[in-house]
Amino acid sequence: MIHVAIVSHGHENLLIASGMGGLRDAAAGMHVWIKDNQPSPALKAYCLQHGVSYVDDKPGLGFGENNNYLFDLISNSVGFAEGDSFIVMNPDITISATTITTLVENMQRDAFPVATINLYRDEQHLHVDANVRRFPNAISLLRMVAVRSLSEPYDKKSMTEACHVDWASGAFLAFDAQHYQALQGFDTRYFMYFEDVDICYRSQQLLGKGIRFYPQLHATHTAAHKNRNLVSRHASWFFRSFLKFLSRRYFVYDRRSNLSAPK
Repeated sequence: MIHVAIVSHGHENLLIASGMGGLRDAAAGMHVWIKDNQPSPALKAYCLQHGVSYVDDKPGLGFGENNNYLFDLISNSVGFAEGDSFIVMNPDITISATTITTLVENMQRDAFPVATINLYRDEQHLHVDANVRRFPNAISLLRMVAVRSLSEPYDKKSMTEACHVDWASGAFLAFDAQHYQALQGFDTRYFMYFEDVDICYRSQQLLGKGIRFYPQLHATHTAAHKNRNLVSRHASWFFRSFLKFLSRRYFVYDRRSNLSAPK
């Protein structure tokens, strides 16, 4: 079973208009779960009408905690069987059920428990989204001053075959459910931003399972990028989360992996 987790933050109109990001009528073998962070009667009624699981408990949680909540809800209600998948997907993603099914089949064939696909900013898929990047490090602030980006995106136009990448945006991340459980989900100490960097780094550094990128599989991502305004609340979350990741990378994860590395 493929379980798709979507967290809505006032995105009811977008989700309804897009038919749950294109997954409303997904066939058996795929189920969509909505966590409504700003409870909407309209979205609740729509989900009930179309067989989408809806929950609006504990509104106001952060990104990682919301997705962990859905994972626990699935685990405690219907359970995860061996080989099941847990897909983290933003409400502003539009994708076909066939693309997700193909992704999961490729992951199982290649024995990669975490993966992503090629996101584009427009429906015509002409403008790429920088959803795969290299890990930020201690000198990333210098990069921010120079090019207004803390992490370096891969040149996706030159990537034509499935390959390894450092980390992938939480806008769309596919996990083998057992691997997500082994990672203990997202670190809830991040309210927003860098929780995707963190979980990808832990997967690679602590469990030895990097991120697989499948460039031939496409979806549309209409991202808002609210952190770009340097005086916004989102910018504050962004920079605090960045510093938190650096602290955990160098003083927790790297030390833990060094201790467990063969002599």
